[in-house]
Amino acid sequence: MRRRSLLVTLAIVALVAAVSAIVASASYGSRAKKSAGSIEVFSLWGGSEQDAFLKVTKAFTAKTGIAVKYTSGRDFTTDIGARLAAGNPPDIAIVPRPGYLASLARRGVLKPLSSMGFSSTYMRARYGSSWLGFGTVGGKLYGLPAKGNSKSVIWYRPQTFKKYGLKTPKTFKQLLAITKKLKAKGQTPWAVGDGPNQSQWVLTDWFESIYARQAGPAKYQALFTGKLKFTDPSVTKALKTMTQIINNKYVLGGIQGMLGQSFVGGITDVFGKKAKAHLYYEGGFVGGIAIDQVNKALKPGVTINDFPWPTINPKYGNPVTIGADYAVAFKDNPEIRQFLTYITSGAAGTIWVSTGAIISPNKLVPSRAYPNVLVRREGLQLAGAKVIRFDGSDQMPGAFGDTWGFALQKIAQNPSNSNMKKVLSGFQKQIAGQWGT
Repeated sequence: MRRRSLLVTLAIVALVAAVSAIVASASYGSRAKKSAGSIEVFSLWGGSEQDAFLKVTKAFTAKTGIAVKYTSGRDFTTDIGARLAAGNPPDIAIVPRPGYLASLARRGVLKPLSSMGFSSTYMRARYGSSWLGFGTVGGKLYGLPAKGNSKSVIWYRPQTFKKYGLKTPKTFKQLLAITKKLKAKGQTPWAVGDGPNQSQWVLTDWFESIYARQAGPAKYQALFTGKLKFTDPSVTKALKTMTQIINNKYVLGGIQGMLGQSFVGGITDVFGKKAKAHLYYEGGFVGGIAIDQVNKALKPGVTINDFPWPTINPKYGNPVTIGADYAVAFKDNPEIRQFLTYITSGAAGTIWVSTGAIISPNKLVPSRAYPNVLVRREGLQLAGAKVIRFDGSDQMPGAFGDTWGFALQKIAQNPSNSNMKKVLSGFQKQIAGQWGT
């Protein structure tokens, strides 16, 4: 998220009007009471993700009479940093990076959720231990898992595969063969949007999906928790694998075109009404964006589909990289507690996932609530994965996830051995000593 999840970040502010207060139903627990007032929730969500969330806040307002002001930002660390400096933090924020969540918790600006009534028993009934771990700092819970996504899927146009007799690949070698065949047919294989509007995180996901499958889950976790240096040969090896596809030959517009295209623009290049390319890598959230924002004529499984990221080293199989966003509280009052209670309910989760824009890590959300085969399959992938690793750049401290994204852009522009060494050495010097702060 990694968010990373930092998705379609539109700079707008949406105000959801309060409706008549009614007695809260038992569907989201006994904590919710008839009340009034207002709270502010800050997030980077825009587009279909924002629309989905606003359906949840509308239902919450209808049940409690508490108005929810939704504020959408463009750069989380910058925007929240400025508001904290001004002494005006939002009541609740949706943090896209557990690394930054930990930084905020260590600064003492977040409220421990156990003291707000979210006991370990309550949380374990709703979320797995891995999900809770990334919201926990120093043994205290500070973040509630709001949404999750697989980062281990590749999107494609089924009609293209049918036309050229292509089969979904099981290995990276097969993926590269498909790429070369499309190019030989005079087609542009890939679109990549890694440019304006804070889209540099896209390349971090490319690297992570490759690194987890090539170097293995153990090294992956060591690298993204400060225990393995970015100058390790395994990093360079993964980058060389990445640039077999991320290059001027196979990417729409070449590397400069990639750097000039936004994340959503890249989706449009593949799934818009006039396709310019045929493959797009990003998380499960691409399906909702493509169908709800880019081209409403798309039919899941027919004109848009995906396949799991292929194996690179058979020894490591198919570890699933994930992204997730966590709700944190900067303040504590009854209205905030009621809202956090509601968004951890099965009722709220059902509303949320029924939009097709998100995947919920909440165990109380039934699979039948998902509206199409794409999101239902993503949910099954997360549930059935033998090995899960959280988005690497999202685990980095502070804003270093962005710094890593910019470093990868430099490497994509000049993938020579000497430049890789220079960029990786520079990044390692920057991030050394920053873990745990």
